[in-house]
Amino acid sequence: MGYKENFSEIIQDLTESKPLVHHITNYVTAADCAAVALAAGASAVMADFPDEVAQITKKADALVLNLGTFSASRKEAMLISAKAAKEEDIPVVMDPVGVMSSRSRLEFATELLKKGYITIVRGNFSECRALLEDDTAGRGVDSEASGEDAMVLYTAKNLAEKYGCVVALTGAKDYISDGTRVLALKNGHIMSTKITGAGCMATTLVACCAAVTQDTLSAAALGTVIIGQAAELAAGLLEKKDGPGMFKVRLIDSVYHVVTRWNVIMDRIETVRQN
Repeated sequence: MGYKENFSEIIQDLTESKPLVHHITNYVTAADCAAVALAAGASAVMADFPDEVAQITKKADALVLNLGTFSASRKEAMLISAKAAKEEDIPVVMDPVGVMSSRSRLEFATELLKKGYITIVRGNFSECRALLEDDTAGRGVDSEASGEDAMVLYTAKNLAEKYGCVVALTGAKDYISDGTRVLALKNGHIMSTKITGAGCMATTLVACCAAVTQDTLSAAALGTVIIGQAAELAAGLLEKKDGPGMFKVRLIDSVYHVVTRWNVIMDRIETVRQN
């Protein structure tokens, strides 16, 4: 089965089964993630109270762990939920926000990976490089460098291989790898860098797809494709007077349109052949 047929099946399952995605996420983008999950046909629950997260996770179809607003309470909740998800074979998508600038975040993210709790990592180049090299060289939560294509590809593939997970490394060009296979995606729009939450929403969409398939490489790729094509559609709907604020509104609308009128542009997905 090719990616086009596989993606179409995931889209159909997503819209028909309406999976529940449990988020332990940051308060900056929680509403955006909930909105984009609904737009894609899923539903979201945002719960980070340690006393209840295990019960909620076990009722969900996927779990998102976002390190954006890190705290002792969220750390405890994430560990409890990640363990519960592994016990129930529920996919876990981690967004390692800011690990390149914080030793505590990096050590915690690495702990989750070493314990085998993480199914998919969705991050930018700086975050993924920090996880691969165990190094904090950045200053903030945004990617400070896009990296050369060869280095980005190397980072995605080797991080996935190192921890036995799938890595969706997103940026100007996206690379999705399971440590053996690598897909390169050419979707997206520069306006996504002008808003807060584009990466977090991408993580949510990856989790929505992972909730309905065991093919985690395809889930990571499809979630990335959806947000990328939605960004292109949203930018095309803007008028001269519009800016980042309207783009964000249009982006959520466009996720809905991309999913409900599924029309993936397959010639912009390529399999990278390794020597």
